[in-house]
Amino acid sequence: MYPQITIIANGLEGQDLELFIDGLDTTQPRNVELNALFSTQENLTVPRVSVDMHYDAGVRLKSAHAILIDHQAKTRVEALVVGIPQSTDVSAVIGDILILDLVVPEAYRTNGHSADSLMLKQLRYIDGFWWPSTAFMRDLPGEMHLATEPDTRFDIREETSFQGMRTLDYSSNTDDMDLYLEASGRAIDAKGDVLMLAENLPTRFVLSLTDDFGMRVDSSGKGVERVYVRQTDVPATPGVTIERVEVVGQNLKGATIHIYTGPGEFPLIVIDDITDGRLVASAQAFVEPGLVYPIFGDMKLEGRAVLLDAQFTGIVPTASSIGVNGIVTDLSLIGSLTGEFVETRHIMVVEPISTIIASGLAMIFG
Repeated sequence: MYPQITIIANGLEGQDLELFIDGLDTTQPRNVELNALFSTQENLTVPRVSVDMHYDAGVRLKSAHAILIDHQAKTRVEALVVGIPQSTDVSAVIGDILILDLVVPEAYRTNGHSADSLMLKQLRYIDGFWWPSTAFMRDLPGEMHLATEPDTRFDIREETSFQGMRTLDYSSNTDDMDLYLEASGRAIDAKGDVLMLAENLPTRFVLSLTDDFGMRVDSSGKGVERVYVRQTDVPATPGVTIERVEVVGQNLKGATIHIYTGPGEFPLIVIDDITDGRLVASAQAFVEPGLVYPIFGDMKLEGRAVLLDAQFTGIVPTASSIGVNGIVTDLSLIGSLTGEFVETRHIMVVEPISTIIASGLAMIFG
């Protein structure tokens, strides 16, 4: 007797399905229940695959690996789960968005958790290449809702920096799940490639667009222990490409971020409603002036920006820092000293004279 089973079904309306399950108990008879509904929405730029499933395997399983290939939509969806609870209700949508709802009966949870780890991946075949979007999760909770999708509110009369941003809405019964999200721009029909890592997500974490087109971060408990976000190869304006933008946060509980345009078109960044946390941000951009002014030919320069950061508690400045193409700052020293009863504000601005000098030195010395 073998504890594994493999199911292969090819040619189902242009789709191929393969399912491998490991860890079945073959020592005695058991009832196994499985109801699953798969569907594909192909009338979108990025096809979406939906799965609604309930199962009861009669025993906790070691792992399951599923592959779904759609030859018409030219997509490949893959899922791998390790340490599977005996019974689960799960609903998922995978494509340019990721929505995952999971509920495990309390009797089949392990210390409040469900599966040990989960991998979800979708690949799109475009112009002769497979373009992936991937999600990894570790220490999955027994009950979870996760949704990440682009915000669809747009207004050209307002600041556009965060318009169309990918939002994240997460809630669960535990506070220690680790999350990894990565997507190439071609896979999700977006500008640039995106990477996000979060360690020990709290029971509630929201990344959203505000009504006045800023960005809001909210989390419960002690906040997100560690988070890292990177975006690369983003065309900003004609002649300017953002090679990378990286943000590292620690113990982030909440903040509201707005970007305004100051004198000389220099950005003014305002971060409000901060009580605690630490932030490290950096960026690298390349400028090709010849795309706007042909007299510069094929010249390509690395842009440098000197960033000033002032922290305010009320109207009183309490701290400041400076960085080139980045900043390292304790978001609220005052808040941590007062038990987080005081909220602070950060105002960050690009200093034009030092920026011109730094960019000139970068052009000369590399």
